[in-house]
Amino acid sequence: MTIYSEIAPLKTVILHKPVESISRLTPSNCHDYLFDDVLWPEKAGKEHDIFAQTLRDHGVEVLLIEELLKESLMLPEAKQYFIQQHIARSFAHMKEGELLRQYLDHLSEKELVSLLLKGMTYSDLGGFSLGLCSRRADPTDFIFPPLPNHLFMRDSSFWLGDGVSINSMAFGARRPEAVNMATIYRYHPRFKGVNYWYNSVDSDIQLPSIEGGDVLVISPDCVLIGLGERTQPQAVELLAKRLFQYNATTKVIAIALPKKRAYMHLDTLMTMVNNDTFCVAFPCEEEIHGWQITAGDSDDELVIQEVKNIFDCIARALNLSRLNLIHPGGDQFAREREQWTDSSNLLAIKPGVVIAYECNTNALATLRRENIDVLTIPGSELGRGRGGSRCMSCPVHRE
Repeated sequence: MTIYSEIAPLKTVILHKPVESISRLTPSNCHDYLFDDVLWPEKAGKEHDIFAQTLRDHGVEVLLIEELLKESLMLPEAKQYFIQQHIARSFAHMKEGELLRQYLDHLSEKELVSLLLKGMTYSDLGGFSLGLCSRRADPTDFIFPPLPNHLFMRDSSFWLGDGVSINSMAFGARRPEAVNMATIYRYHPRFKGVNYWYNSVDSDIQLPSIEGGDVLVISPDCVLIGLGERTQPQAVELLAKRLFQYNATTKVIAIALPKKRAYMHLDTLMTMVNNDTFCVAFPCEEEIHGWQITAGDSDDELVIQEVKNIFDCIARALNLSRLNLIHPGGDQFAREREQWTDSSNLLAIKPGVVIAYECNTNALATLRRENIDVLTIPGSELGRGRGGSRCMSCPVHRE
């Protein structure tokens, strides 16, 4: 399992089919779970099936998180770890936590994964009591919240080189996703012996937030990391020190993101689609600035230099004289509308071949004029979650 590029031929990817995990998303709770709207679960699932099949049709092995979890939980120690980590977030050192552990331990792997994806309510306990918690709660109150954002597999973990980062999510609604990924990477035989660059779940302290949508591995020697509402500067420094210490990369470029929901992650602003080409949503490149980070003289020292023109800096990191920047086409109204449906959030399955939502017609036409081969998927439901093909995928191996 290795990732040294955003565009090298994709071999293996982890996805999550959103049916159960969005089935308890409602108009009254969707904003609590970082959604702007309520998705139609069955239709979203069918659209996601097309996304997964498109990948398979082009030689990509697709792993589904629900299957990986069930396979991992067949190990008793994995099931114990999984249950304990989820309970610790709400019932640490409480009698109710021990009662809940006993209840969950008797569930099958399939039942356990289903409940912790769609969210577990007090009514799901049947007649099982959690003491005062059960007496005080309404039947539809969540013991464990639903995980609709698991659809966006990019964020809770990302691979870089031969290691993985299990991320500290910015918002509480997403933090249980990292527990699921930690369970898989720790216990599934496929990932035995994996290196960890960042491990928020098994850390003794709350690590600063970082999410995979902010991380682009553009070459073996350079990583881009967005600094916005989801990734903190402290996390970038911690990760950079770790990567430099183990020679996993030689340069990190931190990029300041506009403070807008439409640019919640770096990959909603820009994605790499060919050896010298990025699709960029933001029309004024000169307004994007950042910092180049390299190793200092000691393991705990970083050299940080301000960068005025981020794209010139990226070009130099790729040994290019300049980058080819593609901006989604159309007038101002079309650009804003298609940015909202992630016109620049593209998953490259090999150089010059990307997957995109069919609804972003202006962006598709522009990409094709630039000789980018675009494979389209439906996104009338998936797109309402505010994430495109890159957001929905966690590549674990590229050529």
